[in-house]
Amino acid sequence: MNGGKVNLFKRGIAAVLDIYISSVLANIPVLLIYSIKTGETQLPRDLSSLPALSGSLICLMEIIMILVYYIILPVYKFNGQTLMKKLFGFKVVKTDGSNVDLSTLLKRELLGSMIVEGGFVMSGGYFREFILIITGLDFLYKILVYISYALSILSVIFMIFLKDNRALHDFIANTKVVTVSK
Repeated sequence: MNGGKVNLFKRGIAAVLDIYISSVLANIPVLLIYSIKTGETQLPRDLSSLPALSGSLICLMEIIMILVYYIILPVYKFNGQTLMKKLFGFKVVKTDGSNVDLSTLLKRELLGSMIVEGGFVMSGGYFREFILIITGLDFLYKILVYISYALSILSVIFMIFLKDNRALHDFIANTKVVTVSK
């Protein structure tokens, strides 16, 4: 059946696994560059401790890799699905049921998940670190952390209690997650 309601528990498991996969992918090129430059085999915990140019480039590379996973693959390879959505039999569609396009997923993932919510996703953390590196304002970074987690919790509440189980990023992009035949 296409378009059926998604099991929220399975959607949550798929989301956690997608976050893990995307964070691993994001760190591959960064770790290679960092290890070549420093000789170390693991990334520093605080990218803002690096020189501004290096820290900024690392943040941007991580964000790009994550966006490739959440936007490019679902639009051009997997028809609205990340690897875990594909495995669990879900896909993202527009609210009218049509397939998502690049513009729609940019709104959903870049604006909705990363910038507005950003609490539970790796790209949100990298975005906030990038802001910290550029501005040097630790208090702004901390405020953004609290706001992003509050909005992420609100988004989960929307998803749990609204009839159509849409999260905040779904409202921003006019999307929904539905089941599909495997």
